[in-house]
Amino acid sequence: MREHETCTKSDKLAAIRLAGVVILAFLAAMGVSHQAQAAGNWEGAKKAIVAAYKAYELEVDVSAYNLNYATEYDKLKSTMSEVVNATPGLFYTATSYTVSRSRTTDQIVKIGLGYTDAYKKANGQVRIKKIKNTQSKIDAAVADALTYVDDRMNKLEKAMVLHDYIVRNTVYAEKISQPYRLTEEGVFLKHKANCQGYSLAYGILMEKVGIKVQYVSSEKMSHMWNLIKLNGQWYHVDVTWDDPVDSNQSLDQYGLVKHNNFLCSSAKFTKNGHKGFDNTLAVSSKYDSKYWKNINSSFYYRDGKWLYMNNSSLLERTKLNGGSKTVLYNVTGKTLVQFSGDKYYFIAYNSLYLYDYRENSATQIWKVSSKYPEGCYLTQIKYKDNYVYYRILNGNSYKSSKLKVKEDGTLA
Repeated sequence: MREHETCTKSDKLAAIRLAGVVILAFLAAMGVSHQAQAAGNWEGAKKAIVAAYKAYELEVDVSAYNLNYATEYDKLKSTMSEVVNATPGLFYTATSYTVSRSRTTDQIVKIGLGYTDAYKKANGQVRIKKIKNTQSKIDAAVADALTYVDDRMNKLEKAMVLHDYIVRNTVYAEKISQPYRLTEEGVFLKHKANCQGYSLAYGILMEKVGIKVQYVSSEKMSHMWNLIKLNGQWYHVDVTWDDPVDSNQSLDQYGLVKHNNFLCSSAKFTKNGHKGFDNTLAVSSKYDSKYWKNINSSFYYRDGKWLYMNNSSLLERTKLNGGSKTVLYNVTGKTLVQFSGDKYYFIAYNSLYLYDYRENSATQIWKVSSKYPEGCYLTQIKYKDNYVYYRILNGNSYKSSKLKVKEDGTLA
């Protein structure tokens, strides 16, 4: 099972908390008193902060929102965390910030905004041109992801195809040296992210296809995921947990796409191991026991139908939810990977097979025993740029390699 690292910029949040403690200690030492006042307009302030970031400003005037530093310090921290950690499009921000306030009333007057080192010049100025260039690349990648969406799909099907797209194209990353892992930049440009990056990317895609989305953070788990709304009901979606890593070497598992955390009630999510979240929104259990919970291959949409694989066959459905099901090909296989519109690879009998949808036939094109000794097993495959990448399990360790293929999908 995957060990989930802190995914809500905990390293930066720690800096925020430390800064707050130091400032409050200083105020106490100075004997500054704080008078109680009405709660501030934090929602208005949040919108102003987001707008300032989107305008690449270095500070924002919040004096009109009645924000008291002493009595609402926790709200300040949570608001800044929400802005930086759960706002798509702000991949260039940092959680470090400064506060200017009135010494007599403790009202916050201005907030100085932080930017990550990659998007900040040595003199502290914002690298606007670089931000815009990166945003253009992200926009192009988002547009590419949306090519997998068809107008004939309903919203549930759009949510599924984009869920699978992210899992197929992203590797779970947890190194601090990979700051992009925390944002949509990690998913769309680097193809490496942690749960925060997965969630922001999925949220962006949901908004693009007209599905309402929220971001859920659990401090108990140091984890983040999404809520999406279908037919008036909220459902949990944890794309990160549906992108498995192997238990031996913590490697991304080629070709495997899980769905146990797709469209779940809060009760189901609690059973799955999620904790420390508001469990009052997702009350519908409509999809908690759907067949896709046990499907470990991606769903592929073609000609108005859905192709996928279970442990005993290749199947096709007219609709993901409630459509008729047809068994296309009986085979004890796994890991269905698309080569082209009509051809797919899968693993069966410790060999690599090429399936032709038009002819409804499968051909063995490579077997493990042709290169590896007995006791080695083909467990994972993926296709990219005229190569089938694979992993062989030998005992508790993996060996990785690739096979070059021709235009018809057979080996070169």
